[in-house]
Amino acid sequence: SQSGGGGGGGGGGLSGGERRRLSVALELVTEPKIFLADEPTTGLDSAQAEKVVRLIRTLAKERNVPSVMTLHQPKSSIWRMLDRIILLAPGGKMCYAGDRKSATDYFKRIGFECPENTNPAEFFIDLVTIDTDDPEQAVADEARINLLHHRFLQSCTPDDPWPPPVSDGNALIKQQSQRSIDDVTKRRFPSIYPILRTKARNASNGIRRFGALLQRSWRQNIRDGRIITLRLGASVVQAWLFASIFKSVRDDKSLTRSIADRVALLTYGVINMSIMALMKTLDLFAKERSVVMREQMRSNYSSLEYLLAKVFAEIPLDSFFALVFAATLKRLTGLRTSMMTLIKTYCLMTVTSVSLGFSIGSITSSVESAMSLGVPVMVIFMVVGVINPSGVDTDDPPNKIMELLKVGSPIKWAIEALVTAEFRGMVFNEKDRGRWGQLKDLPRMGALAMVQDGDNVLKNLGLGTAKYSDRMEKLAWLSGIYLLMSWIGLSYFGPSFIDTDDV
Repeated sequence: SQSGGGGGGGGGGLSGGERRRLSVALELVTEPKIFLADEPTTGLDSAQAEKVVRLIRTLAKERNVPSVMTLHQPKSSIWRMLDRIILLAPGGKMCYAGDRKSATDYFKRIGFECPENTNPAEFFIDLVTIDTDDPEQAVADEARINLLHHRFLQSCTPDDPWPPPVSDGNALIKQQSQRSIDDVTKRRFPSIYPILRTKARNASNGIRRFGALLQRSWRQNIRDGRIITLRLGASVVQAWLFASIFKSVRDDKSLTRSIADRVALLTYGVINMSIMALMKTLDLFAKERSVVMREQMRSNYSSLEYLLAKVFAEIPLDSFFALVFAATLKRLTGLRTSMMTLIKTYCLMTVTSVSLGFSIGSITSSVESAMSLGVPVMVIFMVVGVINPSGVDTDDPPNKIMELLKVGSPIKWAIEALVTAEFRGMVFNEKDRGRWGQLKDLPRMGALAMVQDGDNVLKNLGLGTAKYSDRMEKLAWLSGIYLLMSWIGLSYFGPSFIDTDDV
């Protein structure tokens, strides 16, 4: 990005003032117990400095966060934004602490009246400045500062309160009402009041943090309309391409001739959409990893809040592309599976693939490492997930490792769900062909050779007792497991700190 000390910052980047306001907003959005800013306007021109202070004031009042900042020579407009001030002289001597509006009257009473048409902030800073270039003036300045400090200490009383700022009358009523409710709760439930208060505050802050993260994730998704358009077009084009390759899957074609093509069409469709969802998630999740770790180091939000925001932002968009692909595929082919079944399966498979991408991205630190791990994992899940056209050899069952890999493959459960829905109850009863025509169109090799109906196809493929609902349930459970792994990965592989007590 382009940096600059003021203005809007040309070239499409962020200026210095914009970056300063962004950093302030990122800190205040988490609603800290107190906000401290050390010279937030340093290095900025007067216009940008005013914007930064105005942002701090607005967000602090909206979120009821006490804010303290150090300022050097604020201009008049900034001075009028302040609620209360502390005037410090060299050596940490406090010369004033109180309401900003009362400051000029206070100094007038002790013999230091601010001249007309003079910025009070500049006048007060001059009062506590020591001219080190002139020894005689330096002695006079120190004497004046000692006097101001002594007079301020004399003006302070033990019972002099400094109440928190209230933005307006409505806020005051709301604050007093909340205080009354808290007092009643504290009297009636003294033992659990601190717990209730802490949980209520944490819940409110958590919802706001989640909302901010969700908004940021949605903006990232919709910011680049070109990418969304390309992905949408790719979903339509890929569906058309698969329909063109497997031309036998048509309503006007022989049903028996299309048996092998139906299995292949559904298989390639699942593999295609699964890989697209996984690769996109890995790329996005890994790119954000460094930013997320930096923000978590500042306790801006928790791993769970970030993960939930990504789930609600990424999964609906990816599922939409799966919906477009499934709907287009159904329109261009003669698949028996209903439109709704096809859409549900592809969408749930996409959700599972995105969840898998989250889990892999949560344990990697860069796009390169995420791809290096994600691609082999997806290839393995693809190999163990596709249906063997030769059928299942019951005399040579797979080993335990292969069975475990199959259980974790979203491709396996999605293919089996679609194949089961496609062939369950299929009957070869073409009126325009005789028995010999049906036999001639059947596959000549493998498990699909000489099958009699759709149930016979499923039996030869090892899916004789398979149910569509069971496969969909497996996909749903797998999605939840991968999301849980993502949460654990973000927490375990997140930022760590050295225990300074042992150093």
